[in-house]
Amino acid sequence: MFNNTEHVINVAQISKSIVNDLNLVTHRFVIYPALIFYLWFIGFIGNLFTYLRAELRNNTFCIYSLCGSIIDIINLARNLFPRYLSAKYAIRIPWYSLRATCKLSIFLLAFLPHLSIHFLSMAIID
Repeated sequence: MFNNTEHVINVAQISKSIVNDLNLVTHRFVIYPALIFYLWFIGFIGNLFTYLRAELRNNTFCIYSLCGSIIDIINLARNLFPRYLSAKYAIRIPWYSLRATCKLSIFLLAFLPHLSIHFLSMAIID
């Protein structure tokens, strides 16, 4: 037989716990964006030397992959590095102070990852 008991779930307490956990993760791993940027930059240099070899310059897969890699490094430099400077050293970059630069910044925040994904899909399709 089934026992009909009521369970009360405190949603406010659960959401507060999740927010506290996310804040802890954010503050604990603030040093890693610099490491991620350096490793990604080393990978970008490797891609640059690999895909710009004379044998691979005419291959469209390599061209799409290189364009995606260039967009990725621009995305990291534009979106990750200023957040790292702001969180670690309290250096604020005034991109959000003017209306036009704020709109451009929000546009690039969404556009650059999509552009990189599109280059990756074009490389896979080709």
